[in-house]
Amino acid sequence: MADDEDASVRLVTVRSLVTAACAFLAGVLLWTGPVLAAPDVPASARGRGAFSDGEPSVEARLLVDASAISPDDTVRVGVLFELAPSWHIYWRNPGEAGFPTTLDWKMTGVETGPLRWPGPHVYREAKDTITVYGYTDSVLLYTEARLAESRSKLDLAVEADFLVCKLACVPGRISLNRSIPVAARTRPAERETRELFDHWAQRVPTSAEARGLTVDALYSQSAIRPGDSFRAAISLVCDGGPTSQSCSGLRRGRADVAESFIPGAIPSVRLEVTGTRKHPFADGLLITMEGRAVEGEVPGDQRLHGVVQLHNHAGEWVGVDVDLPLPRAVAGAEIVRLENPWLEPEEEGGISGEVAWWRALLFALLGGLILNLMPCVLPVLAIKVFGIAERAHADRRDVLLNGGAYTLGILATMCALAGVVIALRTAGTAVGWGFQFQEPLFVVAISTLILLFALNLFGVFEIGLPGRISVSTTATGVRGSFFEGLLVVLLATPCSAPFLGTAVGFAFASSAPVIVGIFLAIGLGLAAPFVAITLVPGLARLLPRSGPWMVHLRAGLGTVLLVTLVWLLWVVGRLVGTDGLVLVMGFLLATGVGVWIYGVRQRSNPDGRAPVAAAAVGVLAIAALFALPVEPVARSSSEGTSESISGARRFDPAAIQAELANGRPVFVYFTADWCLTCKVNERMVLRDARVADALVARNVATFEADWTLRDDSIRAELARFGRAGVPLYLIYDPDHPASPELLPELLTVDFFLDALRGVGA
Repeated sequence: MADDEDASVRLVTVRSLVTAACAFLAGVLLWTGPVLAAPDVPASARGRGAFSDGEPSVEARLLVDASAISPDDTVRVGVLFELAPSWHIYWRNPGEAGFPTTLDWKMTGVETGPLRWPGPHVYREAKDTITVYGYTDSVLLYTEARLAESRSKLDLAVEADFLVCKLACVPGRISLNRSIPVAARTRPAERETRELFDHWAQRVPTSAEARGLTVDALYSQSAIRPGDSFRAAISLVCDGGPTSQSCSGLRRGRADVAESFIPGAIPSVRLEVTGTRKHPFADGLLITMEGRAVEGEVPGDQRLHGVVQLHNHAGEWVGVDVDLPLPRAVAGAEIVRLENPWLEPEEEGGISGEVAWWRALLFALLGGLILNLMPCVLPVLAIKVFGIAERAHADRRDVLLNGGAYTLGILATMCALAGVVIALRTAGTAVGWGFQFQEPLFVVAISTLILLFALNLFGVFEIGLPGRISVSTTATGVRGSFFEGLLVVLLATPCSAPFLGTAVGFAFASSAPVIVGIFLAIGLGLAAPFVAITLVPGLARLLPRSGPWMVHLRAGLGTVLLVTLVWLLWVVGRLVGTDGLVLVMGFLLATGVGVWIYGVRQRSNPDGRAPVAAAAVGVLAIAALFALPVEPVARSSSEGTSESISGARRFDPAAIQAELANGRPVFVYFTADWCLTCKVNERMVLRDARVADALVARNVATFEADWTLRDDSIRAELARFGRAGVPLYLIYDPDHPASPELLPELLTVDFFLDALRGVGA
């Protein structure tokens, strides 16, 4: 009975830890996303309006992405609208109701450009009988302003007029103003403001040419007369040019099909999107529509214009401004009917996606299994082996509970990671596998966690639960096993393994349920070896019995974690520079001292608890972590870095195409300082003298794509080859420049030399 009670208590503990781990990891990882909170502004640059039941429906802030401006320079200025839940304001074409939001700039000596409108959403009003276009939650409408004359300060003023609707509509008007100094050199605004502008700039549609697209219109008749009903389609074809990585594999997003194309204000014509279909002859998409021209006089020159909103093969939002001919004819004019099967939407369903899904799921499971052999994961696996050896000859229920807790820790962390990826992608930020290691604060947080594990292994402190359950993080209990599962995921994400890159690439280009499914499959593969040990009777008993030797092993494993900490600190140094690294080391030293004080207090109490000391150390450590002034240091634009292999140039698609056009083979390797697999390959293979000689002998141009810090061009190139993370190795043959050879994630010298044979001179 006592055993059953212990098991019940532990199972309750595990369930509660699932929720706690998801919340913890989501909080840590969300530091890596764009800071979308509204920045502080002067009181005059902030206002509220459109009051309903005494509460404002809209709050507006006047933002500028510079803290000082020089004469003749250009800055972005805009109004951030924050709306109460379920309220929305309107786009430049409000749709069948409402009126557009307007910004009236009241500034002298300042030249402003056109207003930048992020892609809108579709809303149904009046019991789905009226369709309107606009924004909910928040939106930044902005323009570019140039100071055309010299003065001591730039005075910005704007009057925002809008209609905000929920069940009822309320008009609003807010006047805002602020000033920034004029200086010899323009100084950027704080990071939060710049990232907010950048975030919304990514949601502003661009021209078809900028996306590498050729856009055309198809109609079911040669001209449209008043009263005619017709079918139409917008054709988008990726032309394969230098910018084609952003337009290949176009597909409809997860949203309402009506959001695929949002028309501008087209007098006397009503359009309704009916669906999409793959382009029959090219890499592209057709957006199909039904239309009707109202009765009455035909206006003059009419155009089919609006915003296309799709996703590419990498799952990125693609917004394109279209402006196409719209042929019109007077009533009674003779026209030609054009029967075209491509004007009908493609039927939903099919089995091809299902086959790809199961293949990706299998790859995810195999990739997670192989991930156990990657250098990122080995430190935690050593601790887990220690824990299994310690419990191998204990009660079987105890072994099963610890194995289950370890698996739940992995799956809960994978669930949280998938949730963060989905949230960031929904917010318009494209990410890849290991993206969180591009943020210094995350790496510092993981370094702190590793330090705590190491200090626990050295016996500096123990983590206990109230009552009879007392465990440490050395896998001697359910809680320790759970957090080992969490830690193994955090350390595994910068690594890639065979099959894993394909599976994760598939997930990042798919819908939210697919992302969750792929991530959970990776987690099951990662946990599989230890699940087998706990489920197969007698397998764990093959390990030696616990004894005094395990005390020394515990200290040895603590040393292994400190080695891991050294690697993480090297990554921090590469991200934030020497000055930032010194601050981080000081923070870790202070945290270590605080934990030692907590351990002393813990040992001085008969029950082994020191809640006040634990709370004090925890609060101070978290506050200090958030206060650390660590920001990424921009990399030099010069050729290569000190870590590049000899002769490597910085990744540049135009330079790669130029080398291929000149008949020269090209080798491109995608790497990151936080990717241990990458560094092992570079140290053991790419820096080998035989490889260097072969590259020179065959006149191979080498390019390094360093993804240590965020770089959308590198992320897009990874996605173009179906990958979401590094490493990736490509060998281009000038005779087949569009079809490079993809090498595996794990390299050997002989394999690399074989791949080079027959390529180049």
